[in-house]
Amino acid sequence: MTTLLILIGSFVAVSAIVGFNVWIGGWSPSRIESLEDAGQTLRQDLLTFEPGETGVLASDGLAALVQSREGRSVGYVSARGDTLVSRLIEPGSVSRAEVRDGGVIMLHFKDFTFPTTRITLGKDDAAREWATRLSTE
Repeated sequence: MTTLLILIGSFVAVSAIVGFNVWIGGWSPSRIESLEDAGQTLRQDLLTFEPGETGVLASDGLAALVQSREGRSVGYVSARGDTLVSRLIEPGSVSRAEVRDGGVIMLHFKDFTFPTTRITLGKDDAAREWATRLSTE
């Protein structure tokens, strides 16, 4: 009987901690709010990157592409879990960029350490434009 009470008490305590964490927003996934935020993240994470004026924010707020000031490379920011991941896309680093229905770009990198990436722009024209830009780099 004592073991059962300890088990129930432990379950209630852990559930309370998880519930409190959800209540205070501890499990809120990260989002990219604006291109300015994406540019600031890229500037902070990639020391040589200077964001330019051209960029696009995914319709779901989970990704952003920002052209560099000199126009040679593109900065990519992705919301993964509770953090933002930055990557510099230089000429020749994308093996292919596919456009799917709904303005979705599927990026396949030559670097095996970064998985195939899905960027939902929501607009087919913008997706085609950025897919062309990324695959010619």
